[in-house]
Amino acid sequence: MASRRKQIRSVYEALDEAKDYGAWLQAAEEHDRLSGADEWRNEAYSPHYDAALLQRGIARMRMLRASGQGRALVKVLHESLYRHLNDLSCPALYNVALAGTKHIVDAYLSEVEESMVWLAKTEVPGVSRADKLAEYSSAALVFGRSALLLSGGATLGFSHLGVVKALFEHDLLPDILSGSSTGAMIAAGVCSRNDEELADMYANPEQIRLDGLQWMGLRKGYRAGAWLNPSQLSEVLKNNIADQSFAEAYARSGRGLCISVSPTRHSQKPRLLSYVTAPDVLIQSAVMASSALPGLFPPVTLQARDHLGHVVDYLDSERWVDGSLFGDLPKLRLSRLHNVNHFIVCQTNPHVLPFVQHRGRRGVVPAVAGILSATARTQGAYATDLARRIASRGNGPVRQMAEQAYSMVNQDYHGDIDIHPLIGPKLFAKVVSNPSRDDLAQFMRVGERAVWPQISVVRNQTHIGRVFKQCVDLLREPCQTT
Repeated sequence: MASRRKQIRSVYEALDEAKDYGAWLQAAEEHDRLSGADEWRNEAYSPHYDAALLQRGIARMRMLRASGQGRALVKVLHESLYRHLNDLSCPALYNVALAGTKHIVDAYLSEVEESMVWLAKTEVPGVSRADKLAEYSSAALVFGRSALLLSGGATLGFSHLGVVKALFEHDLLPDILSGSSTGAMIAAGVCSRNDEELADMYANPEQIRLDGLQWMGLRKGYRAGAWLNPSQLSEVLKNNIADQSFAEAYARSGRGLCISVSPTRHSQKPRLLSYVTAPDVLIQSAVMASSALPGLFPPVTLQARDHLGHVVDYLDSERWVDGSLFGDLPKLRLSRLHNVNHFIVCQTNPHVLPFVQHRGRRGVVPAVAGILSATARTQGAYATDLARRIASRGNGPVRQMAEQAYSMVNQDYHGDIDIHPLIGPKLFAKVVSNPSRDDLAQFMRVGERAVWPQISVVRNQTHIGRVFKQCVDLLREPCQTT
């Protein structure tokens, strides 16, 4: 017994000390062997799905491919996915073993992928390539797509870089990225680079400037109504983000960037800027606006590139501020504009993390934390709503502050998959300061480590969507290999 405890302690040390996903996965598999979770993975049965039906589906798909029955395979895929896909996304299937879920789940999804790709590549009598492309495109639209949402969080948001790195290295980075405040900076840097340039940025992180925060001093700050120098942040953004519009970034990287900005006028609604809603708006100005936390940075006028290539003001009568105030995670607008129905959320806002980090964890401590956070949120919602109603008679800064507080308390900060980087006290204390190179490395490592335990669930929940894209891209190629 003492030897077993020593082994388990050694495994946890290996998990904590892992420098890359390979080392972490090796330790996770050893943990599952010692805890018996590997036996759970090998056993096909689960109360959360019909194991016998899954096994029959796998066998039938293999048989239909082997016999060349394409039309029958289409019917089986449609019925099988409709029957099983929601079951296989059950959170309970991903919180038992560290290394992954049931092997039969992985086998089923792999079999579906092989069948979908086989249908795209193989001639089916009476079905043209154009017909296939139309069918796959329509099915992909109905199926929906995934998005990565990066919250605000000031300097803590640099951990988003590690989250993106881990997803990118495992080919799991969604094509739609949304960000607000610091999340907008990271999302913009990612979406303005193609894959080769993104890989180079991670291989050479010294190219990232980290000196965006510059205090202006009491006198200048009081006169400007903001304590941080916007010119300094603008210079840093010019270095870190390419001089592109939303449409130009999408054409360059194939990734759709979405940035939340909040209005300064009470009668205006928050906006989600993207290549669909604001194709000519310059990304750098959108990031400046989304980062303009009232009191720290002044409001921003957005800029755009006109048809002659000149930089002009966009909606010059409007000023915009920090997107996280009213739309940190703009899920509804992403659904409407980009057909997103699956959300991977990385949350680093310091005022949110204490209320969400317990979610999905088992045990007495997370349960108690959940009760306390729910109670605090309920009381906060009541208090901010009362303040908002009292202040509603005027139009001054008090009303605006009350509306902002109410919105921040009542926003939904959760997704289908939640990633919460575990930021220690030393890094947390640097929430409003420029990180050093060592700090950046630590933030990125924290972000990566937050993703590693989620690789299995991200891979499986986005699997079919990625296969749809693969098949559509395959059918759009000039020549098809049979």
